Amino acid sequence: MKKTILSLMMLSYFSVAFAQKSEIASAKQNYALYEVGLQTKSPMKKQLELLNLAKESTDKAIINAKTKDDAELWAYRSIIFSSIAVTDTVNKANSESAFKSAQDALAKAKELDTKKENVRYIDSSEQNLAIMMQNKGVAAFNKKDYQEAYSSFKFIADVKPQDSLFNMYTAIAANSAQMYDEAAKYYRKTIDVNPTNPALYDELAKVYLAKTDTTNALKVIEEGRIKHPEFMTLIYDELNIYLNRGQAAKQISKIENAIAKDPKNKTLYFVAGVAYSANKQLDKAEESYNKALEIDPSYADAIYNLAVIYINRGNEYITQANKLPNNKASDVKYNELKKKFETELGKSVPLLEKAQELNPKDVNTLNTLREVYIKLNKLDKAAEVKKTLDQM
Repeated sequence: MKKTILSLMMLSYFSVAFAQKSEIASAKQNYALYEVGLQTKSPMKKQLELLNLAKESTDKAIINAKTKDDAELWAYRSIIFSSIAVTDTVNKANSESAFKSAQDALAKAKELDTKKENVRYIDSSEQNLAIMMQNKGVAAFNKKDYQEAYSSFKFIADVKPQDSLFNMYTAIAANSAQMYDEAAKYYRKTIDVNPTNPALYDELAKVYLAKTDTTNALKVIEEGRIKHPEFMTLIYDELNIYLNRGQAAKQISKIENAIAKDPKNKTLYFVAGVAYSANKQLDKAEESYNKALEIDPSYADAIYNLAVIYINRGNEYITQANKLPNNKASDVKYNELKKKFETELGKSVPLLEKAQELNPKDVNTLNTLREVYIKLNKLDKAAEVKKTLDQM
């Protein structure tokens, strides 16, 4: 009789255990049917019904002492809730609630899955959450809600730290929200993951400049120039910092070294011209711009800057002339300086006309050309330029 009772007790125990495990099996079965529905494009309502059935099975299993710490259960629970979050595009509250539940389940699954037996489901759950946050982040960014976009992209970047794209999106959103510390952090992460993109160094440098941190900006530029010596933007960045500091001379030697390595690079000669001009070395600036134009005769920026050198020289002559005493003894010197003024401005005219031809809508070029025409008493030409400006 005792053996019979014991057998019945054992049968009861196995029945209960089987029932507990069957909830997990039921959840897996309904989730498998949901996946079939995805492939066959069944209606969202049907997909959610299957997911809710799977969820209910996990609800029962997580409150049972025998299965509450089952890693597979929590892995499935995370993917079920994350699938609800992604699938339910109608009920926002339900989707957001499922998202939170998926996060909780995901954390529990990672904690329990010490043998890494459920990585597939954990990864799939993270992917679902990432899709939802990506959509949320893009929508927020398009609405210019940059802080919300930052939070959404940050979720993905933190879950997938080796994903350079979402580290970059996070940095862009943070920068747009003027969260410069966060922008610097995620640009740095992006570079660490993907150092092959030279533009990232430029963007990180700009973030530091927005923080008025020129020291770190220069460090990043230097790092980028070492890895991407051909990326001219970084040379411009560095030059602008030194120009703003009134320290153009510090940049000149670097530019000259770069030219020595790449003597056919027109942009390097142009940058050298800018640096020499800022350092009051106009003869060298003129030479550099002419070398750039030997390589590319249609280099509009070099043409315009060369014209400005002649204008500045001419203006210096007329400034000297105007300082002369107003008497007959000064007339010869005055006329001599005035002629030099006109000669230098005359050199600028064909250059400015060429620059206008290359960029007919450039207001700066047109205004400069008009001013030169006026100073040279070519009033009919100045009137033509004024007409062009008025029509723009």
